[in-house]
Amino acid sequence: MGAGMKFAQWVRERAFTAGTINPEAPLDDLEPLRALIGGARVVAIGESAHHVREFYLLRHRLLRFLVERCGFSVYAFESPYVESESLDGWVCGGPGDLAALTGTPDMSLTACQDMHDALTWMREHNTTAERPVRFAGTLAGNGGVPELRRLRTCLQRTDPDAIPLLDRALTAAGSFYDDDPFRTIARYQALDQSVRDALTADLSRLLARLESMRAGRASVDDAMTYLRGAWLIDHLYRDVSGCGLSVGTTSLDAFVAESVLRRLDHEPDARIVLALHNVHIRTAEVEHDGPTGLFPAGYHLRKVLGDDYVAIAATGNHGHVVSGDFDADRPSGMRLLERALPAPEPGSVEAAFDGTAALTVADLREADVEDADTFCKFRSQDEFLKTPVFEAFDAVAYLPRLRTTDGFHAT
Repeated sequence: MGAGMKFAQWVRERAFTAGTINPEAPLDDLEPLRALIGGARVVAIGESAHHVREFYLLRHRLLRFLVERCGFSVYAFESPYVESESLDGWVCGGPGDLAALTGTPDMSLTACQDMHDALTWMREHNTTAERPVRFAGTLAGNGGVPELRRLRTCLQRTDPDAIPLLDRALTAAGSFYDDDPFRTIARYQALDQSVRDALTADLSRLLARLESMRAGRASVDDAMTYLRGAWLIDHLYRDVSGCGLSVGTTSLDAFVAESVLRRLDHEPDARIVLALHNVHIRTAEVEHDGPTGLFPAGYHLRKVLGDDYVAIAATGNHGHVVSGDFDADRPSGMRLLERALPAPEPGSVEAAFDGTAALTVADLREADVEDADTFCKFRSQDEFLKTPVFEAFDAVAYLPRLRTTDGFHAT
């Protein structure tokens, strides 16, 4: 279709555009997206930075389209697995105060008004829907403590003999736990190595025990999910503290993929809208200077689901985004700042976009262009990360101007 054409020209002439990202607008103008989505069971909608208003609006509008027009039934979000269970109850009509349910540091990505609007739409939709839209978290919780507490409840029914070992692990995890997840990591890094090793050993013993008891026992599935969350977050902490075998978010991404695939296993007719940062939805192995083996959640999902997984990276070229800097002088070790977006770098996928439409969507699978291999970067906050763009994503959703969410305050 586009042979002999440059990608920037293909975007100008053939990419799909829409005049609004207002979630309340009629949906007919989004109908061309059906060809992109096809029969996929999981459609991931990314973002180049957290706390950006336009990404919330885009996801809300696409969620409406995917639910109302395409039969999607789950909104899986970049939020903690355990804490999101209460939010799922709320969108299904249960009691609770939305501000309180989203008001903890771990739930910060759900706390803004634009996300509240999407959750409120889900609750209102579910009052009359034949099939309710469920909300699901995808991340292991802060320090693994929420998962271990839920695991204890499970083991009281299924394996009380394992509770003393679990309590030892829960005491160790609780010793560095803080309401702020960044402070939890900082406190973990201050632990003696022997304490870290003892916790990892106890979690691994519990994991081996549950694995050996799992065959033929569906009742162990929930317990295993909670334990794997705690086990993987422990390895994430080891990695970022320099005492593990890899760097980055490999362990976090593994649990994200597992949580999505587990949902599909339990609900074979479910179709999932997955909202994560672009770095997590990409399907290509992470490029870096060290050994191989760093895989995002999208890599695992593509490996298992094939074309039933569609990854749409969302990005923009103008405005401001939130960026985090490590700051050893702060108790949390992290400082959040609002920064202006730099101009697109050569080789970045953003360099191919310059339109002013409210939304431009380029289906990379349909763009048979001569310069596809030259696009080797994409935005992440106010920087650019290396990745083979046409291999890593199925489509790019471009929003011309980005703003931080209402109520965001730099720290």
